[in-house]
Amino acid sequence: MTTKRREYTREFKLEAISLVVDHNRKVAEVAKSLGIGISTLDNWVRKYKKEQQGVRPTKGLALTDDQRRIQELEREVRQLKIEKDILNEEGLSEALLRPDARGELCSSGLQLCWHRTTSTSIVD
Repeated sequence: MTTKRREYTREFKLEAISLVVDHNRKVAEVAKSLGIGISTLDNWVRKYKKEQQGVRPTKGLALTDDQRRIQELEREVRQLKIEKDILNEEGLSEALLRPDARGELCSSGLQLCWHRTTSTSIVD
């Protein structure tokens, strides 16, 4: 029978890290008092210290606010690139840039569509 991995909240991790980093307590002591593995807490502390130095986490969510914001922005950039590629494949990006283009672009999740609008002008 396999055991389920325990998951910890970001707040719990940061509090445990704070006990080690800010209050100069030993990793083993804090881990024992919180009922977590020594290697688990040690990994959290090492990851946190790297993030404080500006090193991006290679996997998982960041612990620090700055690195979380960077991850959020990177996700947004990836999404925008996907949308740009979709527009380029459909030839819509050029249509949008033409001054005589008439229509509207709607976006719903990953669905992009281009609707031509008809414009009538009355010439006397």
